[in-house]
Amino acid sequence: MSTGKEIVLGMAEEALGIGQRDELLANIRQLSRIVLDRLEQGSKEGTLDQAQIRLLGSIAMKSLGLWQEALNPRPRRGLRKEVRDIEDGISDENAGRSSG
Repeated sequence: MSTGKEIVLGMAEEALGIGQRDELLANIRQLSRIVLDRLEQGSKEGTLDQAQIRLLGSIAMKSLGLWQEALNPRPRRGLRKEVRDIEDGISDENAGRSSG
């Protein structure tokens, strides 16, 4: 059974996690705004060369990807592959035991 102190500490940790997530989203939003504003301004004024346009576009796309990831965290792809490899190894071991 949880004590009142444990419940309060758990709620505080959860609030801290939410606060950190909100701060992360705000920082990503700010980065995206800055990059997109510079890209738009440079395009209008013609002050950006193709390499700079590609770089700013790439940064904008990555920041939008970070935004999506922060909103909807997904398991890492490498972790999923590792689990699949382990499952395949277990299946192979079980198949070897049943045939032998």
